Amino acid sequence: MTNKKSFFEKLTGSIKFNNEEEVYDPTDGEYLEDERDEDEDESYEDTDAYEEEEVGELSVDMYRVNNAIIIKTMVAGIQKSEIDITLTRDHVTIEGSRKNDPEGRIDTVYFEELYWGAFERSIKLPEEIDIELAEAHEAHGLLTLVLPLVDKERKAQLKIK
Repeated sequence: MTNKKSFFEKLTGSIKFNNEEEVYDPTDGEYLEDERDEDEDESYEDTDAYEEEEVGELSVDMYRVNNAIIIKTMVAGIQKSEIDITLTRDHVTIEGSRKNDPEGRIDTVYFEELYWGAFERSIKLPEEIDIELAEAHEAHGLLTLVLPLVDKERKAQLKIK
C-alpha cells in the first residue's frame, strides 16, 4: 500500500493516522494495517475517565546578552500574581493559567484561536545562573527574565577563624 507523505510529514517526520486504521512503520517507511483487536479500540472510547486538564506550552525566546541569559514570553491577560517562576542553577519553569471570561452567554463561536487554561514551560539552561541575582519584569504582556550567569572567575579570600 503506497501512501505518499505530505510536505509537512516529510519535514517534521510526523506519523499520519487515517480512517483506514493504518499504522506507520518507521523502520521501512510504509504503512501497515492495524492489528489491534476491535475490543481494544472500544476501551479508548470512554475518554471521560482519563480526562485531564490539558497544559499548554509557552513559546519563548531565549538568548545570551553579555553575562546573562534572557528569556522572553507573552503572558497577556494574566495577573502577575498568577504566574509562578521557579529557578534552579540550571533550570527555569514558568507556570500559570489564563482564564476565559466571556461577556455573557456564548451563542455561536466564530473563531477560537486563543489559548485558555493552564500553561507551563520548563527549560534546561545551557549555563549555570546565579539565582540570587535573577530578575523578572512584565510590561504590556511581555514577561522578561534576566538570569545572570554564575561568575566562575570570581575569587574571594577566606579568613581562618
